[in-house]
Amino acid sequence: MKPFRSALSSLARFAWQARTLLLAGLALGFCIPLARASAPSPTPAPEERAVIPAAASAIVGDWMVASKDAIIRIGRVGDTFEGHIAWQLHDTYGPEDGPELNGRIVTDRHNPDPALRERPLTGLRLVWGLRYDAGSGEWLDGQVYDSDNGKTYHCQVRLIDADHLSLRGYIGISLLGGSTTWSRSQVPAAASSSAP
Repeated sequence: MKPFRSALSSLARFAWQARTLLLAGLALGFCIPLARASAPSPTPAPEERAVIPAAASAIVGDWMVASKDAIIRIGRVGDTFEGHIAWQLHDTYGPEDGPELNGRIVTDRHNPDPALRERPLTGLRLVWGLRYDAGSGEWLDGQVYDSDNGKTYHCQVRLIDADHLSLRGYIGISLLGGSTTWSRSQVPAAASSSAP
């Protein structure tokens, strides 16, 4: 078997390993539920339990993004959740953005729809369509808009603890994406009167 495997290209070797892992994963996938059904599962210690919010509205509130330059206000809309930019550290363009933008309100200038490029970022809906899944304790099936490049991605949210959430944006499946951590916050007093 070794001479045969050494003759395979690296791509073929990867495909063979992936197939082997898939088959092993499928075998485990069928065996683990059977083992769980036959053996009582021990109750995990409180510090080992996954953080599952008491209610779907646990993500409602103001969240500081990881870069600390914006606060997103998440609220319930019908049976889903969405978030708007409630505050930005820089709500006007500076000299580094060029003389034509200097002092102007920051807008959605990378939006693929030219008609939307002049709308202000403050108040913009950034996250929408999140549906709470009680089984996983996560908010799934959402969309997140990246105003830096004008692209929209799928997203899901989970609470890390009461004051931190993880938002994962992805294309297609959640493995093809990236995560960011937001911290519970409050909109600064001067900005809270104009926030949505």
